[in-house]
Amino acid sequence: MPFFAEAQQVKGRVVDAANGEPLVAVSLNWSTTNVGTLTDSNGVFSLPRHSTVHTLVVRNVGYVNDTLVLLSNSDTTVEIRLHHSGVVLKKVSVRGRRRASFTKMSSLEQTEVITVEGLRGLACCNLGESFENSATVDVGYSDAVSGSKQIQLLGLAGIYSQMLLENTPFLRGLSAPFGLGYVPGQWMESISVSKGVATVKNGYEAITGTINLEYEKPNKGDRFSLNLYENSDLKSELTAKVNHRFNEHLATGFLVYGTFNAQRTDHIGHDGFSDYPLQQQLNIANRWHYENGKGFVSQSLINYIHEFRLGGDMRYESSMRGNDSIYGFGGTTDRLHFFTKNGFRLSNTASFGSQVAATWFRQDAYYGLSDYRGEEKNLYINLLVNAEVRGGHIVDYGVSFRYCDIDEHLSYLAYVGAPLLNINGGDNFVYREILPGIFGQYTFRYGDIFNATLGLRYDYSVPPASVAAQSAPAAFYAGDDYLSHSLTPRLHFRWNVWNDWILRGSIGRGFRTPNIIAENFGILASGRHIVISEWIGREEAWNGGINITKKIKLSGDREISFAVDYYYTNFINQAVVDLDVAADQIYFYNLDGQSYSSVLQADLNIEPLEGFSVSLAGKINDVRCTYHGMLMRKPYTSFWKGLLVLSYHTRFDKWRFDLTTQLNGPQRLPLNKGNVQGETEAYLYMLGQVTRRFKRFELYGGVENITGYVQPTPVIGYDAPFSQAFDASVVYAPLMGRLYYLGLRFNIM
Repeated sequence: MPFFAEAQQVKGRVVDAANGEPLVAVSLNWSTTNVGTLTDSNGVFSLPRHSTVHTLVVRNVGYVNDTLVLLSNSDTTVEIRLHHSGVVLKKVSVRGRRRASFTKMSSLEQTEVITVEGLRGLACCNLGESFENSATVDVGYSDAVSGSKQIQLLGLAGIYSQMLLENTPFLRGLSAPFGLGYVPGQWMESISVSKGVATVKNGYEAITGTINLEYEKPNKGDRFSLNLYENSDLKSELTAKVNHRFNEHLATGFLVYGTFNAQRTDHIGHDGFSDYPLQQQLNIANRWHYENGKGFVSQSLINYIHEFRLGGDMRYESSMRGNDSIYGFGGTTDRLHFFTKNGFRLSNTASFGSQVAATWFRQDAYYGLSDYRGEEKNLYINLLVNAEVRGGHIVDYGVSFRYCDIDEHLSYLAYVGAPLLNINGGDNFVYREILPGIFGQYTFRYGDIFNATLGLRYDYSVPPASVAAQSAPAAFYAGDDYLSHSLTPRLHFRWNVWNDWILRGSIGRGFRTPNIIAENFGILASGRHIVISEWIGREEAWNGGINITKKIKLSGDREISFAVDYYYTNFINQAVVDLDVAADQIYFYNLDGQSYSSVLQADLNIEPLEGFSVSLAGKINDVRCTYHGMLMRKPYTSFWKGLLVLSYHTRFDKWRFDLTTQLNGPQRLPLNKGNVQGETEAYLYMLGQVTRRFKRFELYGGVENITGYVQPTPVIGYDAPFSQAFDASVVYAPLMGRLYYLGLRFNIM
């Protein structure tokens, strides 16, 4: 392969012949081929010469097509002037339908995009309910008391994937336990799920993949939109968005979300415990978008969340905190998040970008007599340069900086852990980190046939003096391992093998620092003793995967798409959470042996009729870890999963019908005090929704958990909640029965 070959270039600019204004998104193609490019916002283009074709065809809507014959084999610079076609239409009406989800064929990484249409086909109150019609991401509860949800990607917990908000760090650290509930469904424009290691530009943490959220942009969104939601358990939600454009350059948007759950229910188990906690959340955000038309773009957002939860015994009130005769769960959370992204052109072939994100988080929570207080301060800065070099290849390089300050205090009813420092009857978990890094990657491009990216980053952890001086560091530190040099290589490729059969592959290394209490918050809803037998080191893993995708165009706008992928994750070190030593204990220690995840998945999407789509998917998860010397299947992970999504739109989209069916395979249950050990049975989970659209608004209604299947014993030992027999962390099936809901969406464009 001529990896460093440099093709001769045709460069130039396309302008309006009448006024000389640059023309954007003009199509330029070598005739009789699919090799081409588009002009940028300044009308500029660059295109490698074709080896045999010398005729360049230029097309733009509303202009007369132009053709250039370029016989010379040297670099050429041209200015192309297009003339108006002279045909003026008084009115053009264009109607199209966004697909609920699709695979990005042009993406270097294997990326599934869930669009706003896919989100509207679900109740989608928050991010935790946005993956019901996706086989890639699995969602479950962390315990049967708090209502907290957690995800799995490639068979591993969501902490091994990177959660981004418009390509900036978002949900990490102490935000992990309840973070999926901090993202309102109606705020999101799309969700992009990429499997495998990410590029080195976003850090070293993404081991199993990235989930990137895109919020509605104020310069493109409706002037006003409103969503009202109510379900049969009297959970109410309100979402409002207001966008204002001051001029063609500056726009701002205000987003408000509130949820209130005023009714307790005890449908599941009839054990006297509330199925879902009382919840109140206020979530507000303001974002700004500025673009000067000369290559400079700036986007900023500030978001504040306040949340209150109260659960446990049906009779429990917040004034009873510390009561040893009635079990309760509760707490408050405050979170402030900010990001700003700024970019501008350095030249026609190079640009500079900056990303700054900061988070402040504070939580005061309790499970029974166990108290938890946590505070986190996070700062992230990323500066990068993107440049096109000769031959159309691309170079990215830059520097990054992260500061993380986490302070947790745990006072645990059954806590016997060692060798942690005991202060005032509890334990402090202190984590400070200063992390500078540099990175670079080279992208080789051979037209639309083949491209590959090779990246490398170096990060160095610097312990602050204030922490180094403490005599008792936290369990997160691993002695000399904390003063570590992290070298992260990653490789991606995309090959258009033949006739739009796309083959992708990736391999790379990843690291992360565990937060063992926050990331396993559900264990506090149990009587298990916590035992930390050694200092927990930084986690390290390699991930590799391969994927093949094919799309077939049918008549009209219909198509068939097919994808098969396989990913393997191998841990060098891991924070092992061992629930199998004893039914009343949980051990944390460093990996001593094997730990891996092997996942095979196949997806098929068909549109047999106009307006009717069928999605089929299936996957097999083989996830194993060494627990106290034995290689065992990871608990609470389905060995296999099947998915069927049916969606039908009537003409002009007046009616929409969506039905999702999940078939979840058996899971291994670890040792516990209840009579639910061994392996669970497979179960069916279904949900459906009907939407009726009108000119200005739409009504929707649906049912979640249509079959009504629930876990028969969600709270083990509910009659002795302050004993070692109590365990509400054994969750493997739905905790909510059949649930009905209605909603209204209203928009002013």
